[in-house]
Amino acid sequence: MVLVITQQTFDEAVQENINDLGLSPEDAVIEAVTQFKAQGVDLSNVVTELGASADFENLNSIIEKLKKCQENYVAQDCSDLLVALKQECDKGIQYRVHAGRAGVYGVILDIFLKSEASKDVKVTALKAMVALMTKQPDLFEEKGAQVIMGNLEETVDPDIQKFILKWCKECCVMHEMNRQNLINLNIVEKLSALLQNGHPSVLKDTLLVSRALILDDDIRVEFGRAHEHARIIASETLDYIIKLIKKLKDDEGLVNDLILTLSSLLVRAEFCTKIDNSGGIELIQDVMTHFVNNEKIIRQCFKVIKALAGNDECKVHIIQKGLAPVISNSLNAHQSAVQTAAAGLNSVAALSLRCPDNSKALFEASLPEVIIEIMKKHPNEKSVQRTASWAIRNMVSRSRYQNEHFLELGVEELLLKNLRKFKEFEYDVKAALRDLECDVELKEEWTGKGGKISSETTIKKD
Repeated sequence: MVLVITQQTFDEAVQENINDLGLSPEDAVIEAVTQFKAQGVDLSNVVTELGASADFENLNSIIEKLKKCQENYVAQDCSDLLVALKQECDKGIQYRVHAGRAGVYGVILDIFLKSEASKDVKVTALKAMVALMTKQPDLFEEKGAQVIMGNLEETVDPDIQKFILKWCKECCVMHEMNRQNLINLNIVEKLSALLQNGHPSVLKDTLLVSRALILDDDIRVEFGRAHEHARIIASETLDYIIKLIKKLKDDEGLVNDLILTLSSLLVRAEFCTKIDNSGGIELIQDVMTHFVNNEKIIRQCFKVIKALAGNDECKVHIIQKGLAPVISNSLNAHQSAVQTAAAGLNSVAALSLRCPDNSKALFEASLPEVIIEIMKKHPNEKSVQRTASWAIRNMVSRSRYQNEHFLELGVEELLLKNLRKFKEFEYDVKAALRDLECDVELKEEWTGKGGKISSETTIKKD
């Protein structure tokens, strides 16, 4: 279990370093960070920069007025104060932490519930709540969860739903128990309904929440349920996501979000089969062709292809349905983008793994030339060089006729440079060199001693 501390504890430690050790404020902060990290303390929710002890006079005044407004509700007054509160919270985490300690979460929630007749006040309250809870999800509790669930009904105004979803997303980031509680309240059913029949303006935020529910970023929890959450969400939403991609295939922004969500949900072989059976492979091909110049969309498509290739049948179908030239052209078009190049090489490695027919199709689509060009373009990028090693090894492993062409392109020199430069993935580079039939020194990691059993040894039977 990871240790956590409050902002106040950190600030007190900094002050002690100044008073007791005579350190400058800058050195006192550095010393405090070093001390806490040595003790295994998580500082992700603590402001460790100078200026953490900011001037809260204006914030305190706003909070005091808000509490009075909570008791004697006046829509316009509340709205103005909530706008001012959001502006204070936007200044930094220290302001949000201070406001949270002062009980503002409950005040905002109460004002939201009292403002049934005023959509503007409700939206303003939600904006303030999102600002308050950004990187501060511990404030979330049962009453807030019920408010979220109640406002995801299809009859609720889309503008309110939009900010309810933004609030929900902030509750899920870096907080495993919030995610589990929302899943247990069956939020997936609400999200599925919004994807099916919701207003177009809430689609992006619905997808954001879907992805936030499958994060595994809470270091305070030893074992999360990201995989199980992905399974639940995928079971309910995959069909709707595919339909939305087909329907919105010209909307660049939404297509990117839909493909990104799709790649996050393909955690089981049966989901890959489901995508294949519903025309998902052809759809990915269409998207890659239509948005060939959009680096973000191409990157997400590579991730989907890599996930689909985890299913042996889908892996074969991807190439049979003509994606090899599309993959080659897309990878070539975005070889300058490190993340996209690495994602593309990763998909090539997955497609060619133990599949010589796929390897042949990729070879004929000029993938060797593209791989070598990318390696030359990013000589110091570990992610690119490692995934390139995987792609080369898998392509030639069962198709040794490709070796000569790869060697003519200068692959041996590039891999030998990586062998000297990147010791952390030496095995991957050597595996590629070995299957290219180059000279390489292989280490025997473990050797058994091979001791003989004595003739006097008896084996007892139960």
